[in-house]
Amino acid sequence: MPNTYRDVGVAGQQDEEDFVDILEERRLSSDLGFALRTFSPQLHKGSPPCSSAELHRAVLESQYLRYVTKEVAMETGSCEQEVREEVCGILGEMSQNLQLRFIRLMAYMMTKVFKTVFSSIFVNVEGLNMLQQATQENPVILMPNHRSYIDFLVISYIMFSYDIPVPVIAAGIPLAGMKIVGEILRRSGAFFIRRAIGSDRLYWAVLSEYVRTVVRKGFAPLEFFVEGLRSRTLKSISPKLGMMHMVLEPFLKGEVYDITLVPISISYDRVLEESLLAHELLGVPKPRESTMGLLKASSVLQENYGSM
Repeated sequence: MPNTYRDVGVAGQQDEEDFVDILEERRLSSDLGFALRTFSPQLHKGSPPCSSAELHRAVLESQYLRYVTKEVAMETGSCEQEVREEVCGILGEMSQNLQLRFIRLMAYMMTKVFKTVFSSIFVNVEGLNMLQQATQENPVILMPNHRSYIDFLVISYIMFSYDIPVPVIAAGIPLAGMKIVGEILRRSGAFFIRRAIGSDRLYWAVLSEYVRTVVRKGFAPLEFFVEGLRSRTLKSISPKLGMMHMVLEPFLKGEVYDITLVPISISYDRVLEESLLAHELLGVPKPRESTMGLLKASSVLQENYGSM
């Protein structure tokens, strides 16, 4: 019998939503067997399968990006080919390269980590069943709150566990600069966005066309943190709406029949970065993301952070 609990509502009435601890089964079975098991998610029925390379090519060949390339070349007095090369560079820096073997690698590594640092990870099974159905019918946009670097890892882990297509994830460009780790994240579905875009018209054009193409083609669920940054106080912060405008545009223009927006709530007994957050609240600058910094932080694996 799986470990479950029910939310207790007003006046002690029980909510009908069951939550199941996904780590319970992981503790009783092979981690390698879990990572190598058959993974056959049902894809969006309205779109033919599309590879990362085909997605990349569709963005480059889009009429919108061709138009902006010509406009920027005229405005700056540059050769159109030079601007085109800049577009290719931006897209190469940004785009994900989702591969099943790296999803399996992450599933194996995250199983080891999660079983070590968490007592349990409870998930809403009814909600996941609804999400699985939604991914077959419409483009799906996942919008979790943001409390920890673990957030996007655990969401992909849960999707893999329940045979739901693993999402492509909007992540900060500093993560791409982490040696080895950045490439693993890219091949596990992360696409990387610069922090300060400002008025860079060309970058905005590439980013918006990339996001719209992911949605139009139903390539994979698209995940972004509507708050933009991790909350340092563990309370919700004001949303950043730029990405929301991009994901909704294909629907508003009638390019897709519908879009399913999925808000996701993630809560922790303790976040792994609790000491880091405390230092930041005291005014200590946040350390730059790096592979060496990640290795130095491996001491967190010696503690138990309760439940999610």
